[in-house]
Amino acid sequence: MLCNDCGSEIPSGFMFCPKCGRAIQMVPDFDVNIDEGIAVDSDEVRDALSKLVDPDGNRKVDSDTVKLPVIRGEIGMFRRAAAVTAGALFLVAVVLVAIFFYNSGKNSLAHFLNEARESYEKGNYDEAVKGFERSLIKSKEEGSLLEINDQIALADSLDKSGRSDDAVSVLKGIIVLDPENDLAYELLINIYKDQGKFDDINKLVAGSVDNDVFSRFRDYMTVPPDFDRAGGSYDEEFDLTLSSEYEGDIYYTLDGTEPDSSSELYMGPLHIGEGETVVTAVCINAHDMTSPFVSMKYTVKFNLPKDPEIEPDSGNYSQPKYINCKTDDPETAVIYYTTDGSEPTEASEVYEHMLPMQLGKSTYKFRAVSAKGVSGNVVEKEYNLNVQGVCSSQDATNYVAASLVATGNLIDIYGNKSGVKGHYKYMCTKAAKEGSRTYYIIDEYLESPEGILEDTGTAYAVDVVSCMMYRANIKPDGRYGFTLFY
Repeated sequence: MLCNDCGSEIPSGFMFCPKCGRAIQMVPDFDVNIDEGIAVDSDEVRDALSKLVDPDGNRKVDSDTVKLPVIRGEIGMFRRAAAVTAGALFLVAVVLVAIFFYNSGKNSLAHFLNEARESYEKGNYDEAVKGFERSLIKSKEEGSLLEINDQIALADSLDKSGRSDDAVSVLKGIIVLDPENDLAYELLINIYKDQGKFDDINKLVAGSVDNDVFSRFRDYMTVPPDFDRAGGSYDEEFDLTLSSEYEGDIYYTLDGTEPDSSSELYMGPLHIGEGETVVTAVCINAHDMTSPFVSMKYTVKFNLPKDPEIEPDSGNYSQPKYINCKTDDPETAVIYYTTDGSEPTEASEVYEHMLPMQLGKSTYKFRAVSAKGVSGNVVEKEYNLNVQGVCSSQDATNYVAASLVATGNLIDIYGNKSGVKGHYKYMCTKAAKEGSRTYYIIDEYLESPEGILEDTGTAYAVDVVSCMMYRANIKPDGRYGFTLFY
């Protein structure tokens, strides 16, 4: 049998179309001969009566008269046929009424809903879906809507029977009708969570018009962490702060890989030092939902300190000069130098004041280091100092040793001294000038029995012209002052 509405095939025994839900109108098979039989018997009765009674109502007695027993038999047969027919019609009417009411009940919205609700409660979600869909069709025909609870049951049944996308459509419709329905939000959020559509959850919760709904479900939102500094190049170190507007833990990596819950847990500001650092972070909320990751690349390259200015310039000199190193760079923390041509490092001498020029050829190298530990360029100066005098630097050194022996400061010219292990040595490597006079500078060292030299901090000076001996003392600015030796 085909459905009169949608044309679908209706299986045997069904009282409604399984596709559109239309009830089948059951019409019993009537015996058309019953009506015809009633008509024939009535004609015969009229003909018989006309033979028995004339138009004036008198009995007719002639050859055309039909014998009464025969007429009575025919009338009896008619009455019995009429009675049978009436009984049959009554039974048919009763059956039709019963079928009508039965079909009306089977095709009612209440019936469909009851079946759907029973299936839902029993966990027969496929059957529940069919029942609720029939209910939807019926309610549409009647111009009504299903109750919200039934719509939610339909959505839940759709989801549990593998039709999640259809469930989403139903739940969205419920939220439009009832924007304060927590259960609809919860079901929809759980579907989105299972599908990994965390951004859809963000849009759903953020778009809720009810503040209570937003407050309840805001912890389902997964928003990437905020960085308090944008990626880029910086000329100084800094501490990077990560934060999140919503509840959750922040995990991060520093090697460019995507973090997860096994990565470093953010506990406080991250120090971004010199070089290149890639910070990648995610936020994982209390429902184990991970936000999109965000990554920032930071390049910290410190400014080089300015090159120090060195005076005098490289060249040949016959008169000693003081070597002055200066800088106006506030970034400069310290200046290191060497006098043997090697590269200055943080292990080299620290420039604190002016330096006397060395005798002969010398190479001075200076390097500034900033407060951030950045080393600048090496500044190099070469000098060639040849002092012309009555005595040589070696004569001046020998004269100092002899004078110390003569004054009892030493036992002999080899530098031995009573009560001292080791012996003193004297070296002349530089010269200095004060006023018009030029002096050889002779430094005193104590050499241990193991051959280790230690500068005693004592220095003597010999006038290159008069060969007179002086005590040499360094002033705060690095210049020498001279007093006569007695």
